[in-house]
Amino acid sequence: MRNEIKSYDDLKGKRVNFNLKDSQTEVTADTVFNVLNIPVQRSYYDNDEALKRLMSGEISAMIILTGAPQATLAKVKKEDGVHLLALDQESLQSHDLRELFANYLPAEITHENYPNLIAEGTTVPTIANRALLVAYTWPENSPRYKKVAKFVDAFFSKIDQFNNRSRHPKWREVNLSAEMPGWVRFKPAAEWLAAHRNQGVSANPDSTLGQSSSELRLAFEKFMQNYASSSGRKTLSTKEREMLFARFMKILAESKAEQAAAR
Repeated sequence: MRNEIKSYDDLKGKRVNFNLKDSQTEVTADTVFNVLNIPVQRSYYDNDEALKRLMSGEISAMIILTGAPQATLAKVKKEDGVHLLALDQESLQSHDLRELFANYLPAEITHENYPNLIAEGTTVPTIANRALLVAYTWPENSPRYKKVAKFVDAFFSKIDQFNNRSRHPKWREVNLSAEMPGWVRFKPAAEWLAAHRNQGVSANPDSTLGQSSSELRLAFEKFMQNYASSSGRKTLSTKEREMLFARFMKILAESKAEQAAAR
């Protein structure tokens, strides 16, 4: 956003870039602005072009849906006159965001992601979604089934190679053993995980996501029991469980970071 934009309400009637037409960014931005009920003038430039127009004042804001850090934003300097805008209930108290957080996960953008845009020790709350690698259910042992199975073995066996500074940091968050409600794991993938259950299944072996699926599940169930006891709620929707799982993983990561710092 340009620095004169202090809240999403300030964007009413302004020009906002939704990225390319029919892109995932446009779909998400459309959802956000419909929930907020804030009418804006939409433009559809790619990120590089949108940033130029944002800094020139031609548009007031640009929406980016990407894994942080994003290359275009990483180039932005403090003197460019733009900033990141928080998207959470505290920042939008006059809006009901329950529908939004029923479909997206709470997330934070950090100083480490964009040191020129976010002050050290602070974060910018926002929303996030998950990226899921999906395979078509080809008939078992068919030629295409075998090709996908061959890819799974090659990709899974080399996942640790993505924990490399030449790779995007988001690769370190990959969790091959994560459970996705409503989805059935591809059989060769399940077999590979079973055969390598004592091996880390994350691109980052030092990450809490490198723990086995069973260990994480047990820890999460204990976390859920504590939440149920403190909140008085015994049943949760799938979306609510996903949001709590995101919070749970964040707590685990922060705990591990504190332990490392104390050594």
